[in-house]
Amino acid sequence: MRLPRGDGRPSALLWLAGVASLVLPVVGVGSALYGLYLGASSGPAGWYWVGAGVALIIADMVLDWFWARSAGSKSDEPDLNRRGAELVGQTVIVVEAIEPGARGTVRAADTVWAAEGCSAAPGDRVRVTGVKGTVLTVEPV
Repeated sequence: MRLPRGDGRPSALLWLAGVASLVLPVVGVGSALYGLYLGASSGPAGWYWVGAGVALIIADMVLDWFWARSAGSKSDEPDLNRRGAELVGQTVIVVEAIEPGARGTVRAADTVWAAEGCSAAPGDRVRVTGVKGTVLTVEPV
């Protein structure tokens, strides 16, 4: 759910949705259990309570789905926790030779990464142009 106000604070509607998300499952399960008790002891009238309880639980699931869907919004730091992507554009030093069609290693800050791409000897400087999983793609500087 989006914040309706422009000042970054949640509105009353958002607070109401949050409280409803906490209360609906409790009331729904309680209603369903009460309905099962009534159904077992007095007949078909309890099944209305079971249906109401299930409807409340489904309503809570729909509310939570809408709430969680908006939480997946775009980040202002899309490369956060993607260390390889953060290295793209940086110059690194070759540790083990990189041969065409084979992998070598490069040092970026305090970490040694597998690298592929251009031919480079140990000690050469190369620029990171991409990343595939944990393997950096490099080109000569």
